[in-house]
Amino acid sequence: MRRALPAVFLIAANCSRQPALNYHHCLKLRIGMTREQIVSAMGPPDEVFSYVEGKSLPHLKGRTAYEWSTPASMPAPNRVSFDDVSGKAESIRCGDSVITTAVLIEPPA
Repeated sequence: MRRALPAVFLIAANCSRQPALNYHHCLKLRIGMTREQIVSAMGPPDEVFSYVEGKSLPHLKGRTAYEWSTPASMPAPNRVSFDDVSGKAESIRCGDSVITTAVLIEPPA
């Protein structure tokens, strides 16, 4: 029984780190990335929201959103919205940050 106890703590600690890792990975995403590139960087989404005629907002027609968890201190989950035709990211929100560019510009050192 004593050997199983550390494994339980290790698994619990790893699960609690995932939201922070999701946020860190999300900040590296860019507009125009493909669905495959996003899922490769983030892993499988926690939730997928597809447009539903008559139930979704009209401006979401032709889009699907993926969500990943963030740390409890963040006001919102990580969310990427894809154009269903092109399969490319149209909007990216990482917790409380919105990514609006297609190119990552590193600040000068």
